[in-house]
Amino acid sequence: MTPFVAAGRVLVRFAARPAALRVRQPSSGGTPVRQITREYRQHQEPLPSTFLDKLLTEVPGLEISVNPYDLESHGKGESYHACDRPEAVLFPSTTQDVATILRCCSEDMVPLIPYGAGTSLEGHVGAIRGGVSLDMAKFDEIDLPDDSILEDCNIRVGAGVTRQRLNDALRHSGMQFMVDPGADATLGGMVACGASGTAAVKYGTMRENTLALECVLPDGTVAVCGTNALKNSAGYDLVGLMTGSEGTLGVITSVVVKLHPIPDNVTAAVCAFETLHEAAEAVVTILTMDIPVERCELLDASSIEAFNRYGKSHGYDGGEMEVKPTLFLEFSGPSPKAVEDQVEIAQSICTDDFGASNFVFTKEEEQRKALWSARHKLYYASINSRKGAKSALVTDACVPLSKLADLITATAADLKDLDVVGVNFGHAGDGNFHCILPIMDSDSDEYMSRIHLVNSNLIERTIDAGGTCTGEHGVGYGKKQYLVKQYGEGGVDFMRRIKIGIDPNNIMNPGKVV
Repeated sequence: MTPFVAAGRVLVRFAARPAALRVRQPSSGGTPVRQITREYRQHQEPLPSTFLDKLLTEVPGLEISVNPYDLESHGKGESYHACDRPEAVLFPSTTQDVATILRCCSEDMVPLIPYGAGTSLEGHVGAIRGGVSLDMAKFDEIDLPDDSILEDCNIRVGAGVTRQRLNDALRHSGMQFMVDPGADATLGGMVACGASGTAAVKYGTMRENTLALECVLPDGTVAVCGTNALKNSAGYDLVGLMTGSEGTLGVITSVVVKLHPIPDNVTAAVCAFETLHEAAEAVVTILTMDIPVERCELLDASSIEAFNRYGKSHGYDGGEMEVKPTLFLEFSGPSPKAVEDQVEIAQSICTDDFGASNFVFTKEEEQRKALWSARHKLYYASINSRKGAKSALVTDACVPLSKLADLITATAADLKDLDVVGVNFGHAGDGNFHCILPIMDSDSDEYMSRIHLVNSNLIERTIDAGGTCTGEHGVGYGKKQYLVKQYGEGGVDFMRRIKIGIDPNNIMNPGKVV
């Protein structure tokens, strides 16, 4: 046995079966590894004593980490949800590795949680019943042709490839992948969570942009789902089933995603409104006029105020924005004239019909980035708006466009009436909006109850309006309680039957979704 330390984690490689698994603390340049204080939940079961030895026999060369830092980082996403550590982290490198690991987990009843980049927000990666985390970072291949000509406008990538890395690899081809959730998530994780983002108003979500995938089922069966064709009516929609499954049905190892040409003509615009309601109504009007908006983001006045404070303390030299509800728009088209027409109509709607002021637009890239700075830095600005906050509850609701103005206005009123610090913003073009609620470790139970009341009120109103409790973040264990209200007992039972049929031993990310 030859254990060694690399990149801050214990890696264990074996040429033969070890007598026992030995753990070393990783070197950290004199800084002690952060102590892990959270206790396992009472219903967690320890790994069988021989399980890791069995894995290392079945998958020679498999890398395993059992040091506290890795366990902690793989048991928590980017949300306020508490960390639930796995008992080991596995780093497979081939689909066959994954198949063998899943077969072993199924035989020994060991829970397994697929892990991408850890950017999820609803407790998706928490090992709430113990078990192992399956880190997919080594699935990083990008199937780019030597001539970089992508005539079919799609590409196959490993599940561990991140969105930014894919677009960097594509840049010289003139194509790009357009689903942008903000975080640099992995493509496998984005499929698993049904991710979306700022460009969904024009390009759609992962559900519309995933053509095919390869996955491994709980018993180790490798399944190919979908094709590279733009449409397919052969059999059940297995790609659709795996999209949004959140690791509860299998492990995604590769995906085929749609690509789009990088537009030559792009213009960004910003304008301020007197009220949130007027801003939201302007969005609906723009979309009903069939203007092909590329991005459409709405920030409330508290969001702009938070950004202004954040900008001052972080060296932003673009000047303060007017503290009013603000709409951020982006347009693209085949010619400068086509984009100019779009901007002109949108400006008329915003200013003439809904009283917007200070409508500013630019087609220069650096100036576009400056206009969008408030939106791109909003998460960190929001947390910074409450001194001492280190994380946040980020709500995620999506409603029919006609209901957006009322819902976002009601949520803003809740923040004021309940005296809760928070900001509202949304991908207004598709009715998806969020409320970021900064949280401090010292928050009282009473304050936390008010935070959760803001969230529950938002979701209750959303479902009553015919919307969904999550437009892009997914369910995890953070939103399980709302599924019955949204779909009824019959709908949730349908999901449960699918889960039981595919994963009868409930080893795949147990405790999530259903």
